[in-house]
Amino acid sequence: MTSDPLAPVTSPLDQWPPRWAPTAVIFDCDGLLVDTEGQWVALQEEYLARHGAALDRQTRRMITGRAADLVVLTLAEAVGKDPHQVGAELLAEHREHIGEGLTPLPGALETLRSIAAVRPIAVASNSPRDMLDTKLDRLGLTELVDVSIAIEDVTEPKPAPDMYLAAALALGADPADCLGFEDSETGADAARAAGLQLIAVPSIPGQEPRAPRRLASLADPVLARWISAWEPRR
Repeated sequence: MTSDPLAPVTSPLDQWPPRWAPTAVIFDCDGLLVDTEGQWVALQEEYLARHGAALDRQTRRMITGRAADLVVLTLAEAVGKDPHQVGAELLAEHREHIGEGLTPLPGALETLRSIAAVRPIAVASNSPRDMLDTKLDRLGLTELVDVSIAIEDVTEPKPAPDMYLAAALALGADPADCLGFEDSETGADAARAAGLQLIAVPSIPGQEPRAPRRLASLADPVLARWISAWEPRR
């Protein structure tokens, strides 16, 4: 079996709960804090169906969590339409409904509040700035987050490490001392490439993000107990 060259041989997260505590914490947003990733995927599937098209399982797995431009190119090829037209149609529909029915995923608000009391927090998302700000505001998370990184803020989106490196820099932390939370394979690859310790919390069927620790949800009781033991930030 070939080992993952991006994964450390050992991680402080191998022990649960860990004895280690991070300097700062960086969260993904869609599919981790709120189920907008599921809504976005559903919109894509509905769009394909309206055009009599579908994606195979491997292609769907590959584009989940990726930047919208790659998703649009993939769907445009599948439906045989101009990518600019497909992008305009998809993003207009997504923006129209992005603020509706936003529900935090289990444990998301409680985990953010617990961590915000003792550590600086960033959110790093492949979303455009306007959509990311809308989600954070509607969920009441803006006051809990010290820094947010949107797709316009970096040269390369996830799975490149740029977002996580930018977030760590903005928080004044070494990436190796940061804890990341991700739900997708794309995001997990980005966090690991940046050198973060990573907890994966997958929410989309078919996604198998690689991380030193995987949880079923942010409502994990051991996670809560571990965070409660962190010393307050100075």
